[in-house]
Amino acid sequence: MLLAHKIRLAPNNVQATYFAKAAGTARFAYNWALARWQELYQASLADPARPKPNEAALRRELN
Repeated sequence: MLLAHKIRLAPNNVQATYFAKAAGTARFAYNWALARWQELYQASLADPARPKPNEAALRRELN
């Protein structure tokens, strides 16, 4: 049973630069969302009247 294909990329300099930028952007977005989630969660623990964090709100805030 074949479950996956491994494909080796041989990007040129322009493509390699684009891949590095895309990975950096994804890493930034993940780290920002994680930090914001933890911040909002701690705030909701301190004050139960505050809403708990949710994915949709974080996406709206990031965009």
